[in-house]
Amino acid sequence: MAKTISTLLFTVLFTLTASALAGGQFYREYWAEFDENISNHPDGRWRVNDETLSLHENFGHRVEAKANGLMLVNVPEDLFGLDGAELYLELWGGHGKTEKKRFYLNGRGPYLLPLTGTEEGHETYSYPVIPLKVHNMVNGVNAIQFAASRDQSFWGHFIIDNAAVRCILKPDHEDLAEAGLDQFQAVPVTRDGKKVLGDRARIVLETGAGFHEMIESVDYYGLYLGFDDNGSCRELDWHGFTFGREPVNHLGTAAEAPFEIEWDTSMLPDQGAPMSVRAVVHFSNGLKYRTPLLRGLEFPPDRAKIQLYRCYEMPVPFHSRVSREAVAKFYLPETIADMERAQLWIKTWDGGEGTVKEPFKINGHPYNVISGQHIHDVVFTVAGIEREHLRSGVNEIRLLSDTEHHGIEILLPGPCIIVRYKR
Repeated sequence: MAKTISTLLFTVLFTLTASALAGGQFYREYWAEFDENISNHPDGRWRVNDETLSLHENFGHRVEAKANGLMLVNVPEDLFGLDGAELYLELWGGHGKTEKKRFYLNGRGPYLLPLTGTEEGHETYSYPVIPLKVHNMVNGVNAIQFAASRDQSFWGHFIIDNAAVRCILKPDHEDLAEAGLDQFQAVPVTRDGKKVLGDRARIVLETGAGFHEMIESVDYYGLYLGFDDNGSCRELDWHGFTFGREPVNHLGTAAEAPFEIEWDTSMLPDQGAPMSVRAVVHFSNGLKYRTPLLRGLEFPPDRAKIQLYRCYEMPVPFHSRVSREAVAKFYLPETIADMERAQLWIKTWDGGEGTVKEPFKINGHPYNVISGQHIHDVVFTVAGIEREHLRSGVNEIRLLSDTEHHGIEILLPGPCIIVRYKR
């Protein structure tokens, strides 16, 4: 995974440019709207195929093969007023071994999408942020043409559920002065002013009171070591992702002044470095603002030990269909008696369990990790695990579906167990 991780060092949930680190950033966000007449197929999500699929003897006549990978996004911005731009995606990684996922912006590129494990055969879902060259954009409708290569895959293919172009405004943009925001500043702070956190941390937005009525809501995000929820192949990362354009697994959202949240840190794994927090402020006029970072957050030295355990053995890809059982294993080095709490963290792509009543089991004990509605979409699960269902040493996970197609896919990083031990 070394190549994958190094490729991703430039991209996290937010692109942190030098100006963003020094101060805040105003931006506007333009979401793409699906149009089957433009994309040439009807299922509501942008499908991307490899270069030769149209004449594939097995798949060339399927309706998905008609998809042209074209997305049009209206960006009504004066480009001379922008400090930068980026493309954000909700992206199902595609069929295993699909290679060279990329796009062209108005015919200019290519822009390469980050490697997240699909090219190695894994089931993946990721949320890449790709910096765009402003001079490659146009004022008005921008054409984004996605492409992929088959290489070792049986069918080079990936899906984009949602996409947004974010336009970062220059600090002296005339729209900021017109809106009365040219002097706006804000930063997240802890309610008690301390940077040593307990199991609950209260975070509030520090800004001028005169701006409160202009703010619609505030989303908070954390940089810490934890479950790789956004599929970036990085555990030390900004955490949180979107589902249907709405934030999930971020620190929290506040919709009323003073825009305070309570961050539950009671199951965050032990950290090897200080943590950070930043906020995205949503204004009622559609502008958004990324705050500077609240840095240097730590846990006290006498905190309970909390560990994250990954599967050391896992099938590639990790999915089940037509009654083919998939088995993974993880190892717990501590004694069960020392455990205070345990949680399962997992993301699946739910294509259905068929007639199987208990599709996912830990050491023979069932846990629900799907929607039950065969939604063909992401299901994110954090579930408490009974201590008696775990064992010291090797533990086993079994997945079973008897659907003819798709079935249940376990997305990278696979099932993870977080255990909090007694002091």
